[in-house]
Amino acid sequence: MLHSINECLIVFFRSQVLVAMCVGALLTIGFLALGLEYAILLGVMAGILGIIPYLGVALSIIPAFILSMVQFVPTDGWLYPILILIWFVAVQAMEGLFISPKIIGDRVGLHPLTIIVAVMVGTTLLGGIVGGVLAIPLTAALRTLMFRYVWIERTNSSNKSPSFS
Repeated sequence: MLHSINECLIVFFRSQVLVAMCVGALLTIGFLALGLEYAILLGVMAGILGIIPYLGVALSIIPAFILSMVQFVPTDGWLYPILILIWFVAVQAMEGLFISPKIIGDRVGLHPLTIIVAVMVGTTLLGGIVGGVLAIPLTAALRTLMFRYVWIERTNSSNKSPSFS
């Protein structure tokens, strides 16, 4: 039983790394399109910090926004720093609604809607960031326990549904 839960957790953390890489790649593409200096470095940093759910991306937005203010505000005004923030919000929306539920859900064996609900319930009941981080591994462990002890496939002939002839 512990081996099954351990496998779920390993798969979850590998999936989290893959999601972080996708987010880093999307941010890099957006930064390059907007002409931000050090776009690749900022995208890689966001990808590495993105391994830590929620907190990593919040920490990676700060240097990107400051750099965009230094680079663009003196010449072009506030348009590009605002576009950088909009791109961050768009990537986070894509990550939370599509990328993370699809990648983690497929690998861990949970439906994407289950992932979204688990994160919402986890952040509400377990308290913010900690709850969001623990929600998916706890849900995967609960799923493993449920398959093992509750949703047991019945093979007895006495448990067959009655036939109507």
